[in-house]
Amino acid sequence: MYAQEANLEFNRLNTRKQTLKGHTTSQIYSIALPEAEKMLNPEYVKLKNDLEIAIIDSTSKSIEYSKAIDRFNDVLTIRSHVSAFMNSNDLFGNKLILLKEAQILALKQNIKVLLYSDDQINEKMQAGFLLLKLKPEEMKQHLNRVLLALDNVIVPLEQPDYQDVIVLRRKLRQTDKMIAIDKPNNKKGYTLQHAIGAEHVTGNFFEVGRYFVLNAPTNGFSKGQLITQRTFLNYGISKKKLSFNGTKVLIKNIDTEEMYLVDNNFLDGFSVKSQEGTL
Repeated sequence: MYAQEANLEFNRLNTRKQTLKGHTTSQIYSIALPEAEKMLNPEYVKLKNDLEIAIIDSTSKSIEYSKAIDRFNDVLTIRSHVSAFMNSNDLFGNKLILLKEAQILALKQNIKVLLYSDDQINEKMQAGFLLLKLKPEEMKQHLNRVLLALDNVIVPLEQPDYQDVIVLRRKLRQTDKMIAIDKPNNKKGYTLQHAIGAEHVTGNFFEVGRYFVLNAPTNGFSKGQLITQRTFLNYGISKKKLSFNGTKVLIKNIDTEEMYLVDNNFLDGFSVKSQEGTL
């Protein structure tokens, strides 16, 4: 009677009324279209590996840049101290601290110049430093040569480029982590889920079609999967593989797209329209 109905309406109140009147129906089942089997997306894996390498590389760049900045600043300080020493009119002993501090920074940065020496600092060069102290003009010439050498060391630094990390992170966010596995021998379709009470079927529905239900895997189909009568005949499936003696009706909620497997008794006895027709 309702095989060709475009719309079937059910509501809890009507279902309760019909139940009290003695109308019954066989078990109703919720139905779902199972998600495809998935695997890690190779493109995602590659991007993730590339990003990890890029991050390691950028970290290395950052460390090297930090060291270069430190060296650059120390060289500027050394040059500033040497210039300040040469331009100062203070007593030699008073301004000697400038050369001492400059020598400490030069040793730190492995810059091989003679600026200062004593028993604790640059001690191997004490003889050479003593000769410079005794000959102010030679010390001036020596320090001028140091300044020229330092000018060659002072090179503007370029900020490291981390654009590859930014690009890879954006691509990774836009790439699916998992992708569906296409298995030709694994036939997907509507699958029986769990039994529900008739009162849970509410709203406006339409009939999708009539289906058998498999009670065991066969011919690439899964247990609980719905198959059409044509499929049943084409594959020569045994009736022993079916959960029910005949077909049942698959209905789908127009608004929520929820699907249920019911029999004709439910359609005949519980749809609102069928009851209106009997008044």
